[in-house]
Amino acid sequence: MKYILDFTTQYGQFYLEDEHPEGNAASDSFWSDEAFADKLAVEKGILGVGIGNDEGIVKCTVEILSKKSNVLNFNDNSHVVEASLNLKSGKLLVIGCPIPDVELNVAIEPGEYRVRVYSNNLEKAYDENPEDTYQIELWKENYSDRVVLKRNLG
Repeated sequence: MKYILDFTTQYGQFYLEDEHPEGNAASDSFWSDEAFADKLAVEKGILGVGIGNDEGIVKCTVEILSKKSNVLNFNDNSHVVEASLNLKSGKLLVIGCPIPDVELNVAIEPGEYRVRVYSNNLEKAYDENPEDTYQIELWKENYSDRVVLKRNLG
């Protein structure tokens, strides 16, 4: 399943989360220095995705895959990062910040998922009309720590 989202958020972030996350985006460790650098904050049942533009414009796709992503070439992407997300409730939510408007609410098989976030066109995020976009892929996979597959050096 693939979902196309176009919404606004604030504070340069939006969330992917379980309907009832155990973690909290307000925790002191959520947006650590490492999370800011990696453009992805991690808590139990919640991920915070950092965006590039100051306008809060989020243009993204969310795709639920049946198996691990086979993309290995990240030349066309500005930044790529992965982390695990436990969706115990069987509901995946995409939520803006700080007002928790639900942009996507989809039923999904409960369990542990790997989430890959591709940030694209970050070099154009500060143009008059920002062109940064985000592609998110999820697939069932056992837990593993956050890892940056390609770091934006800009």
